[in-house]
Amino acid sequence: MTDATKLAIKVALSLALTIFLALSFGWDKPYWAGAVVVIMATTESYGYAKQKASHRLVGTLVGAVLAAVLITNFGQQRELFFLVITTLGAFAAYMSANSAYGYAYKVAFMVAMIVCLAGGLSELYSFQLGILRLQENLLGVVCFSAVFSLLWPESSLTRLKTKAKIAKEKEAFKNVKEGQLRAIKFFCFTSVCWALWIYLPIPGSFMFPMLAASLGISLVEFNSAVFNKLLVVLYFWAVVILLQYVFLLPMLESGWQLAAFYFVNCFVIWRVFHKPEQLVMRLMGGQFLVLLTMNAQHLRPVYDINSSLQMLMHLSVLIVVMKIVIQIIESLITSNSVENQ
Repeated sequence: MTDATKLAIKVALSLALTIFLALSFGWDKPYWAGAVVVIMATTESYGYAKQKASHRLVGTLVGAVLAAVLITNFGQQRELFFLVITTLGAFAAYMSANSAYGYAYKVAFMVAMIVCLAGGLSELYSFQLGILRLQENLLGVVCFSAVFSLLWPESSLTRLKTKAKIAKEKEAFKNVKEGQLRAIKFFCFTSVCWALWIYLPIPGSFMFPMLAASLGISLVEFNSAVFNKLLVVLYFWAVVILLQYVFLLPMLESGWQLAAFYFVNCFVIWRVFHKPEQLVMRLMGGQFLVLLTMNAQHLRPVYDINSSLQMLMHLSVLIVVMKIVIQIIESLITSNSVENQ
């Protein structure tokens, strides 16, 4: 059995087990735990994934506390709330390029935004969401760690290589100019998205600004050339997964069948697109597998394609807006460099 097949089995088993257990515990949003598994699985080794998991847990805890502070102090002041979260997001984007714990900063900001906006800026509901988010993250980490520890465990040589890679990356996180550029990209992109949400009749309540904040903090490190490919990948996975969502998922009647569905799809994604240069395909495929079918993961499944299509529309608009904003920023930087020469 090849290493790619073993890895695909481990990732698929981790995802299926996580979603099955979340449903068995009666939790309302198993896709959060599934997203944790997908993100951890896109790292290059188990040792590196464990470090990323600890950052994610710390970021989740800090983000939940930050959400409570934001709602308490700025929940009824839309303009001030927007200014504060945009500043915090720009700071997180800056630290992502200048700290070995940059991923924890990103997670803390994303969790704060999800808890604030998914809860409709309600203190009680947002507190419950924060607790649930922490539980889901912990479940994903535990399932992923258990499977990767027990099934074809990592060799000591791989651990040594991982430690060397981590040490090298810590030295690389010292780029002030790159951090400033990411902060500017995030601030401009988020400002445009909030303006669109406020002044245009965009459906979906707080979904659009919530996705904008999460997508913005995740993609600020890329240049504009990446986003054309990202749109192609977006629609490819949307077609593959939504066809199954419409024609296959409604036929599944029990938790183990749903777990088998995620196992098979995840295995195919990780086995077919196993090469390092296909990381985006794995990440987007795994995230879309979990998110576009999230209504099927409720205790009482709802097979309504409208919410999935609405999310697809939001993501399409956001990627186009981000491409335009980053292109403008890059062109301004290029013109300034030419003038200085």
